Amino acid sequence: MRLIRLLGVVVIFYGFSYLLYGLLQALSSILSWHASSMHVHVIGLNLCIGTITTVIGIGLLLLRKWARIALLVTVTLLVLEHSLVLFLWYVRGGQNLTAQAFNVTATSLLALSSWVMLTNERTKKHFV
Repeated sequence: MRLIRLLGVVVIFYGFSYLLYGLLQALSSILSWHASSMHVHVIGLNLCIGTITTVIGIGLLLLRKWARIALLVTVTLLVLEHSLVLFLWYVRGGQNLTAQAFNVTATSLLALSSWVMLTNERTKKHFV
């Protein structure tokens, strides 16, 4: 059960990082007085991902069944989303793909650990 709560804390920090990044993007676009429509959509996506993952992390700390299922779906979608972004940056000829590759690696590790930990039958019985 400690591993589930530890995973919940990791997911909360992951969500806070998205929220902070989205807020910093919003602040920088307000201060610079120009933001393309794409930039606004990226800010919205980051804020949504941050909010959703933070709520899921709190649900994991409370051992809620919906949080277990939601995390498995969310991390799968995040791996796909970050892989798509990496591919698009590569096709566009992005100079430095390191940050995007790190995002794919980090979300893949989170997804792998979530799937291994949360699909175990012994772990499932802890959720209400």
